[in-house]
Amino acid sequence: MPVKKKKKSEEKQTLGITAFLVEEEEKEKTSQKATTVEEKKIESKVENVEEISNRIVELLKKRGGLISKDELIAWAKARGIKISLIMKAIDELTKKKMIVRRIVDEKLCYELKV
Repeated sequence: MPVKKKKKSEEKQTLGITAFLVEEEEKEKTSQKATTVEEKKIESKVENVEEISNRIVELLKKRGGLISKDELIAWAKARGIKISLIMKAIDELTKKKMIVRRIVDEKLCYELKV
């Protein structure tokens, strides 16, 4: 019987003894990159909440210091602002005692205190 020669694609690939070390280094580098990306996202979110807080205060000043939640949500949607960021900004402004939540005509409203 003739002996068949193995094709290169059929040959087994072997790894060196230190191949696992290279894989570990690559994993560490990707995890470090992911961490820095997450940190940047967190920083940008903080900036966005602060920026949105300032915009809400400006809006309240223009509207005479009182706005309903429904009007605020409509305002945010028109500008492409996420509702979660609006609510975080409202919480921050409430904690700083810059605004107060009130019920006016059976609607939740926000009143400027500054």
